[in-house]
Amino acid sequence: MSKTLAATLRAVDYLRVSTEQQKQGYGISYSAKKTAKYVQRKSWTHVDTFKDEGVSGSLSWQERDDLPRLMKLARQQPRPFDIVVVNETRAIGRTDRAFYRWVWELQDLGIYVAVVDKDIDNTTEEGEAQMREEANYAFKEYTRIRVRTQSGIQEKAEEGGHPGGAHPYGWRIEDQGRRGESRLVLDVCPADGHCTAVHETDVLERAWHLVVIESRNCRQAAMALNAEGARTRTGKLWTAGNLRRVLQSRAVRTAQMIYRNPETAGKSNGTKLGMDGQPANGQTVVIPLPRFFSEAEVERLGKALARNARTRKAGASVHPLSKRVYGSCGRYYTGLDRGDRPGRMYRCSGKIEAYPGAKVCTCSQVDADALEGRVWDEVCALLQDPERLTAMAMDWLDMATGQQGNHAERIADLGKKIEAQDDAIANVMIVAARSNSPAAVVKAVKTLEDEREELVRLRTEAEVWQKEGELAQQRAHDLQSLADLARTRMRKMTAQEKTEVCDLLDLKVTLAGPVPKKTRNDDTLTAWFRTRGRGVPVLDDAAWEAVRALFEGSEVRKRAGRLPHRQVLEAVLLKARTGQTWKQLPDEYGKTTGITTRYQRWVASGLFEQAMDALAKCESTPLPDLYPLPPLLVEGKIDPRILVRVPAEPEATVTRARLTSQGNSYAAVSR
Repeated sequence: MSKTLAATLRAVDYLRVSTEQQKQGYGISYSAKKTAKYVQRKSWTHVDTFKDEGVSGSLSWQERDDLPRLMKLARQQPRPFDIVVVNETRAIGRTDRAFYRWVWELQDLGIYVAVVDKDIDNTTEEGEAQMREEANYAFKEYTRIRVRTQSGIQEKAEEGGHPGGAHPYGWRIEDQGRRGESRLVLDVCPADGHCTAVHETDVLERAWHLVVIESRNCRQAAMALNAEGARTRTGKLWTAGNLRRVLQSRAVRTAQMIYRNPETAGKSNGTKLGMDGQPANGQTVVIPLPRFFSEAEVERLGKALARNARTRKAGASVHPLSKRVYGSCGRYYTGLDRGDRPGRMYRCSGKIEAYPGAKVCTCSQVDADALEGRVWDEVCALLQDPERLTAMAMDWLDMATGQQGNHAERIADLGKKIEAQDDAIANVMIVAARSNSPAAVVKAVKTLEDEREELVRLRTEAEVWQKEGELAQQRAHDLQSLADLARTRMRKMTAQEKTEVCDLLDLKVTLAGPVPKKTRNDDTLTAWFRTRGRGVPVLDDAAWEAVRALFEGSEVRKRAGRLPHRQVLEAVLLKARTGQTWKQLPDEYGKTTGITTRYQRWVASGLFEQAMDALAKCESTPLPDLYPLPPLLVEGKIDPRILVRVPAEPEATVTRARLTSQGNSYAAVSR
């Protein structure tokens, strides 16, 4: 440890072990003992401990569990600690990006790193070089292990063996656990015929018979399988969805299994792709499987499934809030086109049976136009406020603006070191020309060239980070541009554009109450106001005086107890304003037969339209919602990098900021 470090340093220790290390018996407590003794030996003051257990060393610090807390404290003023102690270099990270990004950021904050097992730190150039050397060794070791493991799996797959992971339903792993010998075979009864267990091929055969011979759909077939005691591989009941997936699987259709299938990229446990769009860890391998169904049987099965399948209607609507709305049962809503009926709806996914016959939730459907209109009003209100948008970006920017000078200095310093290394190599070459031991010279040059290569790589990394910081500043400006856009064309966006904005904001809408029943206000009276985009006039004394002459000039049969024109008009406007039926009008209006008859005469003669035109500038109230909604909680958060469509680095973390009235999250309650 450098003598420049005083004995009164405040130290924290960072403890990280991967899942693999845990399996080998190296837990957090093992590292904690090492770092504690080291801090005590150095006579430092121990401040805090940060732990990430079962976390991969390839993850950047933002993606870990406890390391973000350490970095948050590191940015406080005054700083609560001076140095971070780790047991070994690989605890920091197993990749360039994970290692240097964190170490450099700490250096920029005036905080250093000490490694226990090598007794080194980065407070001096010599210590920094030693740490670089140790880190480089750890990176190469990680790469060697990874390449060796992936190569072995690739070779096994190419030989037709089982490469690991889940195997298709209907097949089992033979000789499992025997290195290099495991194979996928059909899960059938043994030849001796004494087996009484239900095998997966028995279930496949029974399902085929139900669907093809008995013409049952997948839901009916699943109910039959469940009733007969058949279960999925995990012991769960069959559903229409998982039965259809099994019957339409590649293994059932073509008797093949694809290892490193590019089509699964982006899915859970899917294939990881490289920059060229191909599998990153090896080539795609098609593994042949023993066939269970004949080609003719597969063809019949496909036709039967197609006959009962629900097909998406051509030109189906876009639902921007699909999977972003949550009901009282806690499940999300998805978009629903109602077949031949007009209109769009959102339906709770809790309505989908966990298995045929299972209980479903009682959440009501929600009209899509009404819900999207209310939510979009909240989104526009947010995006029209530049201060909110700027605040939402600040956490993600993560002080990048203030660190630009540090990157420039680091790049310049590394450039000088590279030039010095070039001079050293040139001098060695001059000596080589006069030397009688070329082998020694070649060895010396190789060492210098390796060091130069490492410096060039670090400079490139620093340049990339500097560029990302510059782009971060640009994203803040892009937020302002989005706010300007909100003022001009947010209301005119297409459904697909709205979907993209909802993704950008990572929108979440919670229905804070039951969905009210639809009101019966969509009759001809309400439609008159709705189609004209008018509110319902308030018939006060001044408003009545504006139309009195129109009504008093109309013919009315003289009859005892007949309501005056004003009271009838009040009743008509009350119905339009509240969405009540004619029979639900208050008793003060008496029998409604005369009211409806007179209203119909007014409409037929054009008197009603004349009166409403005369009242167009008077005070009015809005129409009741055709599809009333409960109170809504609309929440959003933003990742500014999406605004400029910059592809993220594979291991980069998206840190999303929130905006509330207190600080950095956006939440609005709509009633």
